[in-house]
Amino acid sequence: MNIEKNKDYTKLIFTNDEENNNLKLLVILSPIFIASFDSGKNELEYLGKTIEKSKFPYGLYPHFFANFDIEEYKKAYKNYQVEEDIYLNEQNNIEFRINPIDQKYLDSLIVLIETLILDKKSNEHFTKYFAQMRDDIVKNGRRSILANGIQGFYLSKYVVVWMLDLCQYVIDNHPAKKDDIMAIYELANTLKTPSSI
Repeated sequence: MNIEKNKDYTKLIFTNDEENNNLKLLVILSPIFIASFDSGKNELEYLGKTIEKSKFPYGLYPHFFANFDIEEYKKAYKNYQVEEDIYLNEQNNIEFRINPIDQKYLDSLIVLIETLILDKKSNEHFTKYFAQMRDDIVKNGRRSILANGIQGFYLSKYVVVWMLDLCQYVIDNHPAKKDDIMAIYELANTLKTPSSI
């Protein structure tokens, strides 16, 4: 995974796969990740500013799950300065931009991506788990976190419960990574994000 940092955001760059499951899982988990790792002075201000500049409602390409077509995706971004927080670049690498966060929280986010999305076994598990996902559900998840932050409701759970469950999955299935996710696990347990400490 490559990491690029500047004063406005941190960009994580990692490989997609032939079935686009890495991309789709990041899109699915994005409301959970964005809300949990929010470091803005105002709640979710980074996502809010991103959405203002985005080509699409709630900063989300609207056809990730309904017969996703890579060529149509590329056409949608032709001659456009990408502002979305999730973008599949010309090298078939996923770019995920998030607000700047302290290194210990960035480490937690990296471990979550590596163990939930990039790990083949975990990817298969969550791809099956979210097999019925739709674009409107993720869009509504983003709407929910903008209104309610980490206490927003997404799918069948509150965002904070999702984060605790994802951390527990890492603890149970990748125990060597436990220490790396404790920073975000402990915050989520107290209904906090990096912005509230």
